[in-house]
Amino acid sequence: DLDTGVLRTFVVLAETLSFGRTAARVGRSQSAVSGQIARLEQLLGVRLLARDTRNVALTAEGEQALQPARSLLAEADALLARFR
Repeated sequence: DLDTGVLRTFVVLAETLSFGRTAARVGRSQSAVSGQIARLEQLLGVRLLARDTRNVALTAEGEQALQPARSLLAEADALLARFR
């Protein structure tokens, strides 16, 4: 199953291209963000990010996953809003 929290972390990371800024925005440590991305990559069976000690970039697969992730999050948020 896809965890919306993990998808949200992926989307924020795709927007910021920074583990530090992503960690601050999602309220987790950098290592937790890294772990969430690793779990998502393992679940999907692809590398979503190309990274080294200074740079983060989406891979082609990461680019392909970004819009569906945003769509799923929008649907999940709409469902929650409807019943809150």
